[in-house]
Amino acid sequence: MSHNARAAADRLRAALDQHLSAVEARSGEHDPAVQLAYKELRAAAADYDLALYDEHDEVTPFDLPDPEPPVDDDDEEPSLDRLSLLARWDFSVTDDAVLFAAASRAVGEELDDPAIALAALVAAVGHTRLGTSASPESVGLRPHGHTTWVLATDDADPDDDDPSWMEDAFGGAEPELVLCRVEAPVEPDED
Repeated sequence: MSHNARAAADRLRAALDQHLSAVEARSGEHDPAVQLAYKELRAAAADYDLALYDEHDEVTPFDLPDPEPPVDDDDEEPSLDRLSLLARWDFSVTDDAVLFAAASRAVGEELDDPAIALAALVAAVGHTRLGTSASPESVGLRPHGHTTWVLATDDADPDDDDPSWMEDAFGGAEPELVLCRVEAPVEPDED
């Protein structure tokens, strides 16, 4: 196969622009457009490197090691010796004063920050009690539902009580790793 260094350089410049545009517009960490642009950029760089060598006996400073083959995690069963329970409960603050008063009563000190007040209430009464149908409104909150995920824990040994896992407690919370999922959405009022 004959390689044209000039055409390969044009393709590489276009791939660089395409990759930058995809990165600037990405929608998340694993954006498919960025992944596609990366693959095209990698292929264009390799093609340019080969064409430059074929035509001019010259190399680029690019070091393009072979991509690692994907690890097939489907064959490996996760260990169920230690499990993580991740919960998300969403609320809107409907009345700051009621929230602050309820949280202050629960912890015995004056609170005036909505996030701290909510955390104090959760610490005092728990997610479940706070999320029951009558409780949220009585403390100045409107519930939007909750979800709970169960994942196999791979960042801590079953017998290890070291709290260092809390530094990145939700780092492994990938939807595809969830073993069990329970959702309780709040149905919108149909007025």
